[in-house]
Amino acid sequence: MLDFCLSWTPIVLVAGLATIFKRQALELAVWAAAATSAVVILWFETPPGVVILSCADGILRNLPLLLVIYMGMLLAGLLLSTGSLVRFVDWLSTIAGKRHSIMMIAVGSGNFMEGAGIVAEPIIAPMLLSAELPPMGAAALSVAGYSGLMILELGGAILAVLALVTGLDADKLGIDVAFFSFPATLMLTVSIPWITYQVARLRDNLLLALVVGCLAGGGALFSAHFMGASVAGLFGGLIVLAGLGLTGRRFSLPDSRIIKDTAPLLLLIASLFSINLIPPLKRAAMDAWSFGVAVAPGHEVRFQPLFSAYTYILVSYIFAAAMIRNKKAVWQNFRETNMRAWKPVLAMALFGAAGQIIAYSGYRTGFIEMDPGRNIALILANGMIALSGNLFPLFVPFIGWLGTFLTGYGTASIVMFGKLTVATAQMLGDSPSMTVSAMAVGSAVGSISSPFKIALAASMCGAVGREGEILRRTIPLGILISLLLGLILLVLSRNLGIDH
Repeated sequence: MLDFCLSWTPIVLVAGLATIFKRQALELAVWAAAATSAVVILWFETPPGVVILSCADGILRNLPLLLVIYMGMLLAGLLLSTGSLVRFVDWLSTIAGKRHSIMMIAVGSGNFMEGAGIVAEPIIAPMLLSAELPPMGAAALSVAGYSGLMILELGGAILAVLALVTGLDADKLGIDVAFFSFPATLMLTVSIPWITYQVARLRDNLLLALVVGCLAGGGALFSAHFMGASVAGLFGGLIVLAGLGLTGRRFSLPDSRIIKDTAPLLLLIASLFSINLIPPLKRAAMDAWSFGVAVAPGHEVRFQPLFSAYTYILVSYIFAAAMIRNKKAVWQNFRETNMRAWKPVLAMALFGAAGQIIAYSGYRTGFIEMDPGRNIALILANGMIALSGNLFPLFVPFIGWLGTFLTGYGTASIVMFGKLTVATAQMLGDSPSMTVSAMAVGSAVGSISSPFKIALAASMCGAVGREGEILRRTIPLGILISLLLGLILLVLSRNLGIDH
């Protein structure tokens, strides 16, 4: 029991600093890495050398995402400085109205981009800011808009990891994940007034939120059944864009200025679509210049520059810069963006390091053997199983949420808790596929409470330093939604006799 309580130390510390003391992301990241290292070394007796290599491995594994973030900040900063994003948002508002345009950006474009393999926050957050949302609301909504469908996005990559980790049928998992993603998306869209600091508008926006949630979640569920789960998130986003666009107050084609403004984004989307959806290009991009690096023995990190989003964001940035005649303004924007970028990038690197320290806790020198009794992730999960007993399904999505809060990534949560969730479901006589799918969707909902994700979004819309205030809202919301998903799973497993 003492091990279980001490394993909560980094979580409680970061949550307290964020919600009570409203500390900014870089400070949270430093405390997270320091507290996790101290607990792992002093109590769980993991060798300091393992902790140091785990830290380096975490930074290395996050390097592609850190590059995406940095390149995304450059591109978004340039498009904001030229007014391109503002004009594009104005055009959306002309078609659909202000409230509809916010939904189109956050839920429609967010899921569309994530489904296409594009990290959404660097583009969506400044677009929402241009739509006149407050900076903290824009940051939070840029994450929440796609979180409900996250497991069904990135071309099915996360779903493939889930199937690989659990050994379950990928097609069945896709349908079950889509089933739980529907209520998760619905709850997140209904929560948008709370997320965007506009609670007074909850009643006015309720019907629109319900419609958008049904379009996104229902579209993804339809796709999972009839088109394939790998494009379900993307399809859900497209349904929202088409539905709100076609029912908007006035349809109008974009003029030449809007086309020019969005040309860098169109280039980015076309590039990523091509390498993700055209099999020969995908194989070539994955294999060309591919190389592996291992700082932790036996745990290679693979780099694929031509298959990674940061390369194409860089190309789009260069294209956008080439279109601007005033090169002095481009260089000025480059310098200003770099002055803003270093803090969130460093914060996210440290959060990634803390996540790997947790994942590798209990390993011995050489990373060959791991003591399960000294691994924080396993201690937390086993402790919750022991405490919850037959109510375990209620807490399954929360375990997924917890993994994402700890590591910053839904994928890392799936890797840590996937096998354990399946084994526990089998022991309790519940459906392994439904149970692990609920856990995975809980990990997706955890994105809205992740200091890592919020730091990325905040850096894109002028909310740096206010991440703690955002997390003060999104942490309780994430826990509430994960428990409500757990209630759905509990009802299904106990009353409807779901098949094993």
